Amino acid sequence: MSYIVIPIFSDPFLHPLHKNNGLSLLYVKELSKDSQMVCHYHPDCGDVLQNYEWLENEEILTPDAKKLLSIYPFKNVTDMNYEWWSLNNQPFDMENIRNNAYDFFHNKYYNAKKLNEIIPIVKHKEYCDTLEDKMSVITVLGDKTYSDEATAAFLSIEKNGIKVSDDVCDIFDERVRKHISEGKLYTKYNLWTSTGRPSNSFGSVNFAALTPEQRKAFIPENDYLVEFDYDAYHVRLIGDLVGYTFPQASVHEYLSSFYGSTYEESKQITFKILYGGIPDDVANSIPFFKKTKEYTNELWSKYNRDNFIETDIYKRKLIKKNYTDMNRSKLLNYFLQSAETEHNIKTIIELQRYLYEKKTQLVLYGYDSFTIDYNNSDGVDTLKEIKKILERNGHLTKAKAGTNLGELQSIQDRL
Repeated sequence: MSYIVIPIFSDPFLHPLHKNNGLSLLYVKELSKDSQMVCHYHPDCGDVLQNYEWLENEEILTPDAKKLLSIYPFKNVTDMNYEWWSLNNQPFDMENIRNNAYDFFHNKYYNAKKLNEIIPIVKHKEYCDTLEDKMSVITVLGDKTYSDEATAAFLSIEKNGIKVSDDVCDIFDERVRKHISEGKLYTKYNLWTSTGRPSNSFGSVNFAALTPEQRKAFIPENDYLVEFDYDAYHVRLIGDLVGYTFPQASVHEYLSSFYGSTYEESKQITFKILYGGIPDDVANSIPFFKKTKEYTNELWSKYNRDNFIETDIYKRKLIKKNYTDMNRSKLLNYFLQSAETEHNIKTIIELQRYLYEKKTQLVLYGYDSFTIDYNNSDGVDTLKEIKKILERNGHLTKAKAGTNLGELQSIQDRL
């Protein structure tokens, strides 16, 4: 059997994992049949708590698999947002689905606790019926490997949360207070962006673009926060793709010898060349850029010849008709962001498998960095193994540790 399943949480503005939030209703519709609302907790239900675990082994179609799986580990879930992205390279825009009751209550009673328990069940059903109807135009392609692994990887990080300091509301603002749950904030990774690279923001906090001052608000639940940063991750990824081997030392120091520049200047020069278009004189004088220019031209030719290119690991399609302002440099950038994300998903899965029975946790992901909440009882060998996992494909990392994310000191000599 196949079912459309849409969860309704008690509070639409809190993270699904917040201690003061939880499942209120579950919209369930067997394909080609009438829909029903399974009551978990809502005043209109009385004291009835209906079971939904019978869906465990059924085929489920849902607009957000990560959100649904935060409730219960259903085994066969298709994320319809990903299916839409696979065809359109854009997220499925659920924000444009209008419901008068939702608009009224969300605007007038934004600060009310457990707002969805105030909205009548019939209105929730109206909204879900409209959403289900919009979803009916989405073609299910069948290969869920990327969706399943991306969802599992990023949900595993979200579930850990990240502990915050007592002055977090002074560092950010008072809006953050309602989102603190047992001393933690929960990240929320938006997986289906136009570039394919997840964003990460929730509750007025943009976890992917924290300022140095904001980073001080995040502290360990265990003993230390340890951040592993990749050295020149994008540049090394390009090297992998084009078949160019960098030395084990810093990439930017290596390239600075070609530029005749400082380390800091080298970083700026490299990215300006990569994403501004590689001039012929640079390609002719620096072997790495020669290979990169040839690869970029091959990628661009394939994109125009086949009307799509496939990503590096999961072979997702970036389809030409979905991008109106594409050019060579931008295509390379999109391809690299996809490659970065796909490599990191594999890394997260391996890290979480290793950390499964340990107190140390992965609490934050930042494209080229991974933040670990480290417990001393796991021993320094745990950090050495984490470093080994991160560097398994030849990508070097630098490790820093501290008692808040904004004041970290190098621990390279210990690893």
